[in-house]
Amino acid sequence: MSFQVKLQPSGHAFEVQTCESLLDAGLREGLNLDHNCANGSCGACRARLLCGDLELVNHYDYRFTPQERERNYFLLCCHRPASDVEIEAHELGAAAEVPEQHIRAKLQKVERLQEDVVQLYVRTPRSDNLLFLAGQSVELHFDGMKPVTMALAGCPCDGMNLRFHVRRRRNDPFSDLVFERLQKGREVIVTGPLGTFTLDDTSTRPIIFIAWETGFAPIASLIDHAIQLDEGRPMHLYWLSGVQNGHYLSNYCRAWQDALDDFHYHSIDLAPAGAGNFDGAMAQVVAQHGDLAGWDCYAVLPGEGLKALDVLTAAGLPCNRLRTLRKYNP
Repeated sequence: MSFQVKLQPSGHAFEVQTCESLLDAGLREGLNLDHNCANGSCGACRARLLCGDLELVNHYDYRFTPQERERNYFLLCCHRPASDVEIEAHELGAAAEVPEQHIRAKLQKVERLQEDVVQLYVRTPRSDNLLFLAGQSVELHFDGMKPVTMALAGCPCDGMNLRFHVRRRRNDPFSDLVFERLQKGREVIVTGPLGTFTLDDTSTRPIIFIAWETGFAPIASLIDHAIQLDEGRPMHLYWLSGVQNGHYLSNYCRAWQDALDDFHYHSIDLAPAGAGNFDGAMAQVVAQHGDLAGWDCYAVLPGEGLKALDVLTAAGLPCNRLRTLRKYNP
């Protein structure tokens, strides 16, 4: 059995299964609901019942004032609907609304994707999940190391399990740590989130995603979020690599393509020319789509590649629908 939830003031609607809380269901649907601990302690997911019935699914320690109780306030993480409901809750609309967080986390796994690419899994405490928007980054602080800025590769719906992509680089202390000495259980302090490279949730236009090397990480986060919104928007992913056979998660991309009616994956191998052929790669995008006036585009490229995006704007892509992130992290 499931119930329908209408969210105010946004007007968003979603469905909640009997086995999940309102918070879990909303995050699963791609809504940026304000939250933090997800266990009833902090009160960040506080909401107000406008009509319908709720039932408690988890004990909570947060204390409402008598005035809040009188106005039907409750916690999204600890309740589920017992009927169709209408509620009032805060949704994060922009990166500036996401609070800065400092979280003591632990390395859960180092997964070797290729000989020179790994995926880091960092797990936050259950009572202190990271709140972020798809496409954002954080700083990772390992003891004895200079902090490094890394893009989040996962979905905001799971702020407890964070993923990062790292390519081996010569003479780079962080790369040496990751590939030679980093072990499960190592403590890491996560601070952030950082950046405004986020998805325009209000748009229903088709999307072009362009990623260079491990710039695939924030692009993957955006794609996962767009899929959760379940709007059926056509999406084309162009993954560029200057390393031969450098598309280290092609099977992941093909799984999207197989599962979704209008998702298309294009791997572009720029080796051996490498970064010198960005104009040619952008020309392939234009050749595929022609006039880009009706599209949105999200691109993560190195500094020298950003200039090549002029090829897309010359093909009609409005500048205000082109969101870019300079790829600078390992």
